[in-house]
Amino acid sequence: MVKKGLPKPSTSETGFSSKTQTDSSSNDQSQNGRHRVQELIDVTNRDLRYRGHKASLCMVKDAILIRGTFPLEDGTKARKRITTGLKASTKSIPIAENRLLDLLTEINKIGSLPETLPWEVKTEVKKGYPKIKARDAIELLKNDFFNVKTTNPKSRFKTWEVIQNCLNKLDSGAFVTTDYLMAVVEKYAIDPETGAERSNFRLKLHQYFKRLGTLIELPDIEKIDGVKGEYKPKKRKIPAQEDLLLLAVQVRNHQEYGWLTAAMIVYGCRPSEALSLIPNRNGTASCLSIKQKKGLPDRRTAMALPKGHEEKLDLYNISRSVEFLEPEDFDPIEAKSFTNRWGKWLKRQSPDLQLYDLRHSWAKRSIREGVPSGLAAKALGHSISVFEETYLSTMDEIDIASFVSKM
Repeated sequence: MVKKGLPKPSTSETGFSSKTQTDSSSNDQSQNGRHRVQELIDVTNRDLRYRGHKASLCMVKDAILIRGTFPLEDGTKARKRITTGLKASTKSIPIAENRLLDLLTEINKIGSLPETLPWEVKTEVKKGYPKIKARDAIELLKNDFFNVKTTNPKSRFKTWEVIQNCLNKLDSGAFVTTDYLMAVVEKYAIDPETGAERSNFRLKLHQYFKRLGTLIELPDIEKIDGVKGEYKPKKRKIPAQEDLLLLAVQVRNHQEYGWLTAAMIVYGCRPSEALSLIPNRNGTASCLSIKQKKGLPDRRTAMALPKGHEEKLDLYNISRSVEFLEPEDFDPIEAKSFTNRWGKWLKRQSPDLQLYDLRHSWAKRSIREGVPSGLAAKALGHSISVFEETYLSTMDEIDIASFVSKM
């Protein structure tokens, strides 16, 4: 041990320098990192085999490759290693797996190993290029989608799966034009067996195709709004306030959806708005007001109803895995994907319940409690006319009697 005040031993006395120690430490870290990457590759390959895929990932030096036996254009098969274009790291493994699956999908479509790999967008293909094929445009959108910092990469990948499901309706070799995108929307918005309109799927196709067309700067992409259609939900019986408050207590401690469900019941916000909601100590809360309009979301003040339940349910202790605290951070596609999973979870807790029932219940509660329509509408992020048209029609005899008794 070197005591304070005494001269430090020289390199010759110790037998090694501080640089040697640093290099040794760096090598240990590097080896540990490679070991961790290999472990994750092994886990991914086991999952791929379980799902019936014969191709696998491997690490060669500092790169991740795809390994397998693939069909060639001449009808033969060959064992090959194919570059993913990714360096070996824990973060790149999910992307590499995605590229492996994209490659297998392309092989199934054309029957052989493609000349251009799905993720290799040619350098001459740029935004606004008049003849860009769907597979290249999708790869541009994919790169743009994942080129975003996120605190929840797992959720990001799940969101991309939703988008990819719609983009798969495009012929990978077709040139992307607004007219072509509109034709695909019209084709798949109709159930082929029953001929019934699938309005919700139409909206999704429109949303993701428009995002694709906007990214590659199609000059007439706004035309696609003509096939958007309108989703009209069926009128529903709104659950009683007491039942929902009991539900809030029962699910409050669920790690991913408990706080969000309780917050939506108490504040009446939209599902995607709950991802930005921050309760104040005066019975109000701040949230981003998410509407179907252009531009960034605005901030809005929501209110607890009945007041006091925000404390009983400990809503000041925020717990959520996905959040958008600033207007510029809000991602409507990721929010939609998350709230879809949240809605499915809620149905498992109560089969007849939908997320928007929690919001509608708050609106009815505000009418019962005598909250002025203007104030209730503002708290919900509606105009007075929309509030009255949407919620006054749901009032039944019991609701009216309850309101009259408080006059």
